[in-house]
Amino acid sequence: MIGRALLRGVSAAVAIMAAAGTAVACSAPTPTISPGSFTTAPPVQPTAVPTYWPAPSPVPRPSPPGMASIGEYLHAVQLATRDHLHVWIETELTARWLNGPASFRAGIQRAAFLANRPGVTGIKIADELGYQDGLTTPAQIRQFLLDTSRALHAAAPHKLILVDMVLPQLGCLPGHQPAGSVAAACAAQAQKAYPQLALPEVGSYLRLHAINVLDVSTGLLTSGQYASLGTSINAAQLAAWQEMKRLGWTKLATLQARKALAHPGKFPGGVSQAEADMRTYVDIPLSAGAGAVDIWTWHQHYEGAMYRLLNPGLKPNALWTALAQQHRDHHVLYTHMSPTSVEGGLGTDLARIATVFSDVFLPAGTG
Repeated sequence: MIGRALLRGVSAAVAIMAAAGTAVACSAPTPTISPGSFTTAPPVQPTAVPTYWPAPSPVPRPSPPGMASIGEYLHAVQLATRDHLHVWIETELTARWLNGPASFRAGIQRAAFLANRPGVTGIKIADELGYQDGLTTPAQIRQFLLDTSRALHAAAPHKLILVDMVLPQLGCLPGHQPAGSVAAACAAQAQKAYPQLALPEVGSYLRLHAINVLDVSTGLLTSGQYASLGTSINAAQLAAWQEMKRLGWTKLATLQARKALAHPGKFPGGVSQAEADMRTYVDIPLSAGAGAVDIWTWHQHYEGAMYRLLNPGLKPNALWTALAQQHRDHHVLYTHMSPTSVEGGLGTDLARIATVFSDVFLPAGTG
């Protein structure tokens, strides 16, 4: 399963500014957020604020497809636990909830059946909750979370519940948004486009205590956009995680980072790119309070290409080497895989995953 924002990043949803920038190399020290980290104003005052977050197009009411046969998904759970992977059952229940009680109950039953197998830690119930998934109001999201948590606590007691979210406002330099600034305009655009994902609303969802784990995409813009604001993508990432801590979210749920690092074909970057990615998307979140980092994805066909973390044929690359170093440093990494999309066979792929990742999301086959 792939989120609507996770792979392409925010840059696919925003207007790209003309400025180009480069990510800070991983050898740079951890960025600190201080008044000197940001320019008070661009050298040339823009005549108009760039559009970072345009209003989304209307999303039709989703209709979940029929469920796949459960056998191969159950087999994947059994093999993953044999390799000492912590398993999370990945299902998208928002469409089924919107589709009505019968569809919702079917999804709950399938997820609970798999979650109740030995070695399963929990259940992911929504992919990018509230972001172009048909849930457009805070009231809808709160009711979905309450209904789903009640149903799963009854059907799969003691299993953790996880959702992931992309939060546009976190990419707008929270804590550094003086009135009239471009950062403040960015945050206002994000709230107008996705009011259900405004930071106060997210806090209200967490205070329901309906979920245990929140995987967060911090809505980062491009390196070039941050350069035009006199800062860096690494400083922006740190600001986002500092804001979540300031808001008290770490006391309400376990927070984890998430990022798509899979690529079509061979990994296009070298050691420097891989290390820079680790710095921005792994090291900074973990140093700022994230409990783990969710890396999409092991092996999945997406938009006409096969995306993977290794190179074709299970060949290592600079990205895989960097992820392996994170594992040796005892950092907790998650990834996603499906028994219907493997490279060397289900057992071979899961064994390879277990050399770098501690946790794996396995689909429930609910569509």
